[in-house]
Amino acid sequence: GKGAIRPLESYGTREIAVLSQSFLDLAGKLVDRTEYVGSFAAHVSHELKSPLTAIRGAAELLRDDDAERPMTKAQRLHFLDNIVADAARLDALLQRLRELAQAETPVAEGESNISDILPALRGQFPALYISGKGDTETSVALPREAAGIVFANLAENALQQGATLLELSVSADARATVILVRDDGGGVSEANRQRIFQPFFSTRREQGGTGMGLGIVRAMLSAHGGTIRLLQTAGAGAEFEITIPV
Repeated sequence: GKGAIRPLESYGTREIAVLSQSFLDLAGKLVDRTEYVGSFAAHVSHELKSPLTAIRGAAELLRDDDAERPMTKAQRLHFLDNIVADAARLDALLQRLRELAQAETPVAEGESNISDILPALRGQFPALYISGKGDTETSVALPREAAGIVFANLAENALQQGATLLELSVSADARATVILVRDDGGGVSEANRQRIFQPFFSTRREQGGTGMGLGIVRAMLSAHGGTIRLLQTAGAGAEFEITIPV
């Protein structure tokens, strides 16, 4: 536990002090990772259990249909539709888990810029008017595939919140590139601001939301030294700030 990870009162030499601190840092990361894996496994189990339980229940009702008082065609179709919908949700969850695993696995280094990403993004989300502003030609330390995953998830979130516009504004200095991603959708309520990056948190669960999109974005950026945070907005919509080191 973290309580046991504390420095000694005296090390004797500078070299031992540096070595000891390295062990402490490693131990802290291992504890954090263990806690993350345990929490994540609990969330995954919960998310998979709900549709599995519904599928089992519907299948058992269909199997045990009383021959003397059989289901109507409408009732049978209702249960079959539920099975299909829950199977689709399981498939979506598994796809998101694969994307998250990919995001958390360090990939080959590479570069991209917003100008390269915009055409593919517009083709993938024709219902959104997507624009780029500022230093869109500036290269960032994010491979093109990773950048595509990051901005596609943000665009999908915006679309799900009723947005029609998505703006990517880029500014760069000698140390980092900052990309502001704005939309004109429903935004994020004050009550949900602290929860949107939590795994499986979704305000659109009934519409098929998995609550993993922003978690994938953060993991992908983190794997390349980047960060993302939600900014305060005065009007409608949401605004995210992405920072990627040069």
